[in-house]
Formats: sequence, C-alpha cells, structure tokens
Amino acid sequence: MNIEQLLYIVEVAKHNSLSIAAQNLHVTQSGISQSITSLEKELELKIFKRSRGHGAVPTDEGKIILKHAYEVLRKLEEIKETANSFNPMEAEELKITACPGLMTLLVKALAAFKHDYPYVNIQIAEKSGSAVIKDVRQHKTDIGLIFYSTDWNINTEGIAFEALFEGKPKVYVSKHSPLAFLETITPHQILDQTLVTYNSEFMQCFVRDFFHKYKPLKVLFTSNNMDGVLQAIMESLAITFAPDFIMKNYHPVMNGDIIPIDLVNHKPFNISLGLIRSEDKHLPAFATKYIHYLKSEMISSNFTPLKLRAIEI
Repeated sequence: MNIEQLLYIVEVAKHNSLSIAAQNLHVTQSGISQSITSLEKELELKIFKRSRGHGAVPTDEGKIILKHAYEVLRKLEEIKETANSFNPMEAEELKITACPGLMTLLVKALAAFKHDYPYVNIQIAEKSGSAVIKDVRQHKTDIGLIFYSTDWNINTEGIAFEALFEGKPKVYVSKHSPLAFLETITPHQILDQTLVTYNSEFMQCFVRDFFHKYKPLKVLFTSNNMDGVLQAIMESLAITFAPDFIMKNYHPVMNGDIIPIDLVNHKPFNISLGLIRSEDKHLPAFATKYIHYLKSEMISSNFTPLKLRAIEI
C-alpha cells in the first residue's frame, strides 16, 4: 500500500469514475485501474463495484477503507503545512470562490489578512452557488461562500456548511419614487412596477417564485453589474428585490438615494450567507485565519451574525 493508491481511490470515489479521476490526476486510466486492483488484492477485498452503467461505486467495505484513506491524506496535508510553517517566507496559496456580490467584503478582509500574512497568495473567483459547491467538492478551491435558502434543493453531499448570518429580501426603490414613503409594501402594490434584477441564482429563484405566485412584472434588464442595477433604481427606471445584508453596504443605500422597504404579506424567504468547505479536505491553517478576518469584517460592517453554527442543508 502506498500514498499514491490512497489518492487514486479517493479521487475515483469523488466522481464514481476512473476516467475523470485519471484526467484530474494526469495519469492514465489503465494506470489507476491497475493500482486499485493491486490494492484490492493486497487488502483482500473489493473497494469498488465497477460497471459501465454506474461507473465505480464504493462497496460497503470500500466506504470504510475510504474513510481511513481520507484521514491519512488529511494528516499528510497537516505534516506538509507544519513543515512549511518553519519557512514562512515560502509563498502559500489560498483559493476562495464566492457568489457574486461579496467581493467588497472579501477584499476588506483580505487587506487586514495580507498585513499579517504577506507571504500568502490569495485567488478569489466569483461563480454561481452551484459552481462554488462543485469547486469545493472537487478541491479546486479551499473555501467557498454561498447564499442559501431552505426553499432550494441543493446537493451538498461531502460539504460542510457554516451559516454566518441570515437576511431577507427587501424591495429597493428610488428616493424619488412615491413608494419611498411607505414603511412596508405588499406584492400587489408593486405589480405595476418595472423590475431590474441582479443575475444571481438566489435572486432569480426568488423572482421566479414571485412571478409564479402573483404575475410577471415588466423586466427592464438583468445584469451581473451591480452598479448598473443601482443606477437604474436611482434614475427611477425600475425597482429591485435584493437581500438586506448585501444592499446595506452600497453607498446609494447608505446615503439615502435608494430606499429599502420591507416586503409584507408574502411567504417568508430567509437567505443565509454560509461558508463551505470539503469534508474530506484538511483546511490549511492560514485559511482558518482568513475566515477569522472575514468574520471580524462582517461584525465591523454591521452585519447581523448568527450564533455561528454548522447546519445541515
């Protein structure tokens, strides 16, 4: 038995596929197959059931072996990390993938983190929630930040989720809109309005549900550019739905050019911002340190944190 064999069975188990594992590890499929067969002979048990229709599926005994393999590989990562800590000038790398709309928060935390850990190189990518989960599951990123609602059905097998705080969608209108004087607003009061939306999974889900329950609103545009969305609202061209914890830190909302209004007489739709990581990958120490800076930035930015906890989704 060797480390290479453990890497192979873990990668195959992630995808239920020898071919994908071979691609990811840059080895031949036959090489992986022979290596796993050799390990199965040594252990005198089958780790995978292999078939054309279902790929490589762990056996009951194989699941137990895989659990130990994950633990061994995590310990190896810890050993490497400890060795690297003796040479802090050697560059480390931290990869973060987040849903759109969180870049300002991430960069503020990054500024404080880099002051104390200048040798760590950080890569930040913005992707959809499902893409963030996929990257975490495939170990393409160390940590991810996603929005989540209990109304959504998301496959999070192998993913650890920590809810950081919760929010709710509000209606945002121009300060010049007649609606700006309302403290609360009902769905029926905005059915004649034009809508502009930010192109994110969680808000598109909310909008589709709203349209289905009431009626489709006229849509001005949907965009990945938040500045454009905010400008359209300030020009009284449209209104939008958005989570309060995202919008509260944009200057047009802070200075009163855009007014948030509570949406009432509509079913509750709470949104959590959560931190995710792979359950079978050791989290580097500097990743844990960055998370600490991120949480501190949330508190200083007047976010309302949850009692930090892990939840099942």
